[in-house]
Amino acid sequence: MLNRGISLVQAAKYLQVEQSTLYTALQKGQIPTRRRNGRTVVTHGALLDYQARKRPLL
Repeated sequence: MLNRGISLVQAAKYLQVEQSTLYTALQKGQIPTRRRNGRTVVTHGALLDYQARKRPLL
């Protein structure tokens, strides 16, 4: 999972957001993607970075 990346459906589940919310973040360039064997995937590190940026400040 770490090197290959995960599907966009799995990424939405991991972030606990709707797929449309994930796609919006992807379109805005907030989460980088990669192409693997003709499929778009997101790395675990990219998801962790996105979560850290979206975490509310206390």
